[in-house]
Amino acid sequence: MVENCIVSSCTDCESGWENFENLTEDELRYVCENRSQAMFRPGEIIFKQGSPISSAVFLINGMGKLYIEGYDNKKMMIGIAKQKRLIAGPGTYVDNRHHYTLAALTDVKACFIKMDVLKELVLKNSKFAEGFLIDVSKKALNTFYRFLSHSQKKMHGRMAETLLYLANLIHESDTFDMLLSRQELGELSGMAKESVVRILKDFSEDHIIEDKCPHIKILDKEKLQLISNMG
Repeated sequence: MVENCIVSSCTDCESGWENFENLTEDELRYVCENRSQAMFRPGEIIFKQGSPISSAVFLINGMGKLYIEGYDNKKMMIGIAKQKRLIAGPGTYVDNRHHYTLAALTDVKACFIKMDVLKELVLKNSKFAEGFLIDVSKKALNTFYRFLSHSQKKMHGRMAETLLYLANLIHESDTFDMLLSRQELGELSGMAKESVVRILKDFSEDHIIEDKCPHIKILDKEKLQLISNMG
């Protein structure tokens, strides 16, 4: 369901991308004139891997999961999206296709800005273009390190890294309600659901975490970080 006036103006939005600060008032107004908004329920697809990129997506509120669909319908989650993040993908300047899927994890209010408008601003505004490149580069590096973790760390190390990622970057708290199912935790950590269940039990028995599904509390963050570092 599209709603045109959830946020009356980009200048009033508290969830805006920080790179928009590099735009002039006229440029920001131009962005505002070329956007639309929609609501999504948990599990609904916001955009699909392989579909054309017509707009960049920003989450006004809520969270979504980003995942790659591979062979035999297997999925690899590459991260969780929340507010103040540009979601467009590396295909923007390559083949104009989405190379991953974005699905709502919670109730989501999303803003869609025409990609042609953002590309036009990249050409006209050098500071905005630099901010765009920095943003894309940071995401690429994060993805590289996640793939490196999956290939070189043992399962306990990968799960420790995942829990720290959720605590530090997503929830910004050592106590949080787990939004992901055990299957999805496996997709994010690069392991089977059964391994996720076993390792969480190990962490609980060692008093590293308190797991009262869906409530998670990190009890010994230093030890969890050590496990992540040692792999």
